[in-house]
Amino acid sequence: MGLEIVKDEIIRNAKNQEESLIAEARKETIRLMDESEKKIVGLKEESDIETKRIIDLIKKQELASAELENKKVLLEAKKQLIESVFSELGKKLEKLDSKKREVYVKKLLEKAKNDIEVANVYVNEKDIKFLENAESVEIIGGLIAENEDKTVRVDYSFDTMLQSLKENELQNINKILFS
Repeated sequence: MGLEIVKDEIIRNAKNQEESLIAEARKETIRLMDESEKKIVGLKEESDIETKRIIDLIKKQELASAELENKKVLLEAKKQLIESVFSELGKKLEKLDSKKREVYVKKLLEKAKNDIEVANVYVNEKDIKFLENAESVEIIGGLIAENEDKTVRVDYSFDTMLQSLKENELQNINKILFS
């Protein structure tokens, strides 16, 4: 009987140790699962923060790109409007009545004579009748004058004056049209 008691005692101790080890293992498993769950929550939060940061960055980039594109379109529209205004002005100058054209051509010839010794004069085909010895060129009006050896030229054509006006007064024109 003594052996039987020892055997039962060993088995009981083994079962107690087994239960103790299993309980310990369960506690450790629960602790590890809790730690893992906390790590997962932390990683998810970090991931959410990083995702939000990336989304915000992309939104800012897209917004900046859209604003730049908008400015380009607006600038192009302004440029086309200014070109249209100057084109219309050129057409009006080209359609001036004969009396006004004559007055302008003669005043511009006097101005050219004050600037250089005029020997050659170039005008629009419509204006050739107002000056002796003038030659016809493709300009909308006004005149171009040269000295005898054609080394000095003054350009008082409406085309050049319009271009000069546009270049020199672009800021003022923008203020007037778009303010």
